[in-house]
Amino acid sequence: MIVDRLVRFLLPRQGQFFTLLEGIGDQILAAADVLAELGKADGHPQIETIAVRLKEVEKAADEFERRLHQQLDRTFVTPIDREDLAALAKALDDVVDGMEHAATFAALYQFDRLTEAMREMVRIIATSARELAGAVPLLRKFGNPEVVNDRAHAVHTLESEADGVYRKAVAALFTDGLSPVDLVRQKDMLTALETCADECEDAMDAIRSVMVKNG
Repeated sequence: MIVDRLVRFLLPRQGQFFTLLEGIGDQILAAADVLAELGKADGHPQIETIAVRLKEVEKAADEFERRLHQQLDRTFVTPIDREDLAALAKALDDVVDGMEHAATFAALYQFDRLTEAMREMVRIIATSARELAGAVPLLRKFGNPEVVNDRAHAVHTLESEADGVYRKAVAALFTDGLSPVDLVRQKDMLTALETCADECEDAMDAIRSVMVKNG
């Protein structure tokens, strides 16, 4: 471990990895902005359009992840462990995938408008994703992990908030007299949103872990 750090100190920094991670971070921010529109969407055509737009963002994030793996294959010494770089890229890309997945559910399940609980979860996820996107450039300061503390705390708090909304909303599904079909589609949609909130927290944990490990 000490030898690895010494080698990395003596050799030029490989800034392209941070640039590619920041590229995924930019797509997280873009996805958050589009997802936020889902909470205000009124009508199935508008929801379908949002899902299509998020698919394009998801493809762009995938491309940054692909390029990062390609760069890993070409680079002997990386600024942080190559396993950490790969795991970070996947965790960040999963956040974009999760937002796209949620919007696709809304379109496929023929929602005309999200429920109040779903709209609240969308708001929480978009806020969390923006905090996460803001943390990605701080990876360049991996020797000083404290710089992400505020954003990490914010994301953890938001995930807990989303969890509370999810549990309350799921419990209500079984007391609102919904048809079996509507119960299933609402439960699936809520679960997709809850998963997305979890993925934001997982990605932030990955950032924090890498910075502590390499600090």
